[in-house]
Amino acid sequence: MRSLYKKYCYILGLSILLSGCKKGWLDVNYNPRDLTNTAATPDLMLAPLLEGSISALDTRFLQSWMGYWAFYQFPSGHALVTYDRTSAEASIFSGEINPELAFLEQRSLESGQTFYLGITKVLKAVQFHRVTDVLNNMPYSEAFDAKVLQPKYDDARSIYESLMTELDAASGFIKNAKLNENPMIELADIAFHGDKTGWLKFINTLKLRLLIHQANRTDRTSYITAEIAKIVNEGSGFLESGQDAAVNPGYMLGRKLSYYFGSFSNHNNYGGGDYDAALRISSVDWAHANTYAMNLLKADNDPRLGLFYSTVDLQTPAGANEPYAQPGPQEYRGNQFGYYVNAGIYPYQSNPYVSAVGGSRNNDVVKHTAKGIIKGRDMPDWIMTSIESKFLQAEAIQRGWLPGNAETAYLDAVKESFRWLNAGGNATVPAFSDDVFNAWYASEVANPRVSWNAAPDKYKLLMYQKYIAFNGIEPLETYTDYRRNNRFPDIPVSVSPQRAGNTIPFRLFYRRNEYIVNAQHVNAQNVTDIFTNKIWWMP
Repeated sequence: MRSLYKKYCYILGLSILLSGCKKGWLDVNYNPRDLTNTAATPDLMLAPLLEGSISALDTRFLQSWMGYWAFYQFPSGHALVTYDRTSAEASIFSGEINPELAFLEQRSLESGQTFYLGITKVLKAVQFHRVTDVLNNMPYSEAFDAKVLQPKYDDARSIYESLMTELDAASGFIKNAKLNENPMIELADIAFHGDKTGWLKFINTLKLRLLIHQANRTDRTSYITAEIAKIVNEGSGFLESGQDAAVNPGYMLGRKLSYYFGSFSNHNNYGGGDYDAALRISSVDWAHANTYAMNLLKADNDPRLGLFYSTVDLQTPAGANEPYAQPGPQEYRGNQFGYYVNAGIYPYQSNPYVSAVGGSRNNDVVKHTAKGIIKGRDMPDWIMTSIESKFLQAEAIQRGWLPGNAETAYLDAVKESFRWLNAGGNATVPAFSDDVFNAWYASEVANPRVSWNAAPDKYKLLMYQKYIAFNGIEPLETYTDYRRNNRFPDIPVSVSPQRAGNTIPFRLFYRRNEYIVNAQHVNAQNVTDIFTNKIWWMP
């Protein structure tokens, strides 16, 4: 792998191991890195870079840290369960900002293809803010300058502000772009297919995400107010109910499952079912229930239990020896994160006896009846979901940034989670999912973790239900919320006796290779303790 100053591959999470079998949006295989400057037109470069921005990339480790998933026999000394980032090899924990983004930006500018240029700036904001949210300061202004062998580290706050400026520019480029001057945009744009309004809504929602991250910094109030005014004045609004920023290059049965499907489960049916060795991920099957998040759903009688997790494939015999209590219903069972299960003593804690992730067991094309996180092999991979858009708007309304009723916005956000998961069993009739939500909400009228009227702290209620809604879907944003809200909710740490600290880390270390090739700049960051060194937007 090239040095970090050539290609910044940061420690952001587990790399996708099955990406080699994804079918591209063209009928021919090609590597955009091998294209010559003449052949590398924006329409040939965009689709792979859109795929490279999906939220599933490099975040699976956070599914475990955030209490959503747990594997029953992770070695107790593994870096994942001990939080020992110093021992993590880049080949295991790696993330990437695509250097091709800079090349696409250059080619789009040179050719006057401003729709492509605007999209590139959006993807730049997506990828850079994700890494900044985990590493804080990082190379940015000199990151892809081939003449600079040891790029400086930019202040993380200045990176955020620059990304907001880039999003302003992206909005203008896209809004004023002429489709006939952006060849193949409807085909190359595998997210919104050349729909300007879709992109403008996504940009506004992404900007709101970045502002929400800073919300608990009192010194950012005036900046946030000014930026919110820009979003409102732009006028396109935010991603709406049922509208994700998602990509689909044309996933084919027998050729490739979607990223979430292919990289999350070793079952041939995502939410459980018969084991298929062809889909096994390394030696570890990540996507099984963590008792923490599962038991929260059980305690609240939440109908989403069977949408986030599947029923077990095999029932545990009555009276069987178990390492920890499993509240009912018993067809849903989980593991404790960091607990190494002795299979000889506890033979019923292995995968067939524990709930997998996903809900739906549909392994065919997406059907309107499929429920859960993954609804079929050819479903799109999301960059940002309508669920997040609704929760961001609800928080902005609750804070007084946007007009609206805070209770109504809260209910709309949780209701969108039910719609997205297709709780009603018919995606063509969202009202069916609303009915499931309404019945559940009415039954939990006295529950302060569900009911707006019963909750003593409305903000914590909103954040709690956002945590629930992001189960298996958006762990990086959960991690950000957890850190900016003073470790709320109270997610338990790994139970591994070898863990390096007694709290969940605030950040990750920089890659070890960076201390070799760019020692002066990386050492100046003085990152000595991942459990106490904060990300800039943390209060």
